[in-house]
Amino acid sequence: MNKTIIRISVIFLSIIITFLLLELGVRLVYKFRFEPKGSAFISASRIYRLSNDKHLLYELIPKSKARIKGIAYEVNAFGFRDKKYRERKVHEKRIIFVGDSLTFGWDLPLNDTFHKQLETLMAIKGYSVDVFGMGVVGYNTVQEYFLINNNVARFSPDMVILQICPNDFERKLSIKIPPGDKNFTLIPYHDFLIPYVFKKGSFSQFLMRHSFLFRFLNLKISWQKKKRNKNYSPTDVFLLGEEKSILFLKRIKKYLDKKGIPLSVIMFPFRQTEENYVYSSLHERVHELLEEMDIPYIDLFEEFNRKFKDMDIWVDRLHPNARGNDVAAQKLYEFLTPLLFNRIE
Repeated sequence: MNKTIIRISVIFLSIIITFLLLELGVRLVYKFRFEPKGSAFISASRIYRLSNDKHLLYELIPKSKARIKGIAYEVNAFGFRDKKYRERKVHEKRIIFVGDSLTFGWDLPLNDTFHKQLETLMAIKGYSVDVFGMGVVGYNTVQEYFLINNNVARFSPDMVILQICPNDFERKLSIKIPPGDKNFTLIPYHDFLIPYVFKKGSFSQFLMRHSFLFRFLNLKISWQKKKRNKNYSPTDVFLLGEEKSILFLKRIKKYLDKKGIPLSVIMFPFRQTEENYVYSSLHERVHELLEEMDIPYIDLFEEFNRKFKDMDIWVDRLHPNARGNDVAAQKLYEFLTPLLFNRIE
């Protein structure tokens, strides 16, 4: 009996040591930090600069201008692609949108962005609402917290609307600075999404958070499935930066609560191109979080991927075109009117 126990213990210990060695080997070789391909690089030499705020990493250059692909990009004195900020008029409401490239207006004239279309729509409906857009390409909730901390309170808004999308919950950003060059390139997406090939549950989530070996196995098996079946798509993915992004979303709420400024959220989806939408459970988790935090929100998934899916509303798989931004503005009008004016249209 003693010999059997010893043999079982030796085998068990050998297995543990083997897995630990494999884990160490994967950690040494596999960093899960991959540079993007092609258009994921964003040239930053004309309207971006490295920021003195280490938390922001980079920022827009105040009063800078650029014309890219025939579209004019002009940055105001406060460092945002927007109109000149002015003093508030009597009885006027003011709202500020904070976000990433969707708020910035990727591949769009400024007036076609959802927040500018919303401002126009509010005026047509007879409401005096001043709308600011504070969007910076590639920012996530971490940087947006510090952007809000540094900029928002001075304008005394009636509400801040945080624009988020699924890739806000990835761990990202990186900066590439060529040797001897003053310019730099933003590298916004340098991490892989890890698919849940093994059934998702609390234990597999724990392993995704803490085991490089488990992530590696999920990736390898997923790649093999994709190789054999071009239509294969995982049902869910693990986002390497989700926990940190959620932490800073909570900090945004806490900061604005202290300032007495209400917070709302608008969530933009990715374009659903396959049967499975890998961010569906993320949307659900964000819904639960926002409800728990008592933050009013709208999620545009149904509008973009169901109601208007057959319309031409996309620039690419993330960014809506002018028509898509109009859909967002219409939805925002319905959402914000009762919050700002205590009435329903």
